Amino acid sequence: MNEIEIIKNMMKIKKASGAVLAEKMGFKTASGVTNRLQSKTMTVEVLIKILEALDCELVIRHKMGDKESFVVDNENRSEAKIYSKEKAGEK
Repeated sequence: MNEIEIIKNMMKIKKASGAVLAEKMGFKTASGVTNRLQSKTMTVEVLIKILEALDCELVIRHKMGDKESFVVDNENRSEAKIYSKEKAGEK
């Protein structure tokens, strides 16, 4: 499943329309979100903004069973990429 399919799935689960996401993201119209969901790929920046509008987060963890995960934090991204380290299953 790619990032666009995941977002569309989360929108269905949360019953969030493109208009609702657009408003949360500061776009004037729903087309701001729709255009991004119709593309083949999106930047990590846009992915994080959409996930935040859906009250979701991006978690990175090692495939080989390492129990540590990293949550991408969008705050202070202009200064530095900030990651919070968490144990899997803990918050």
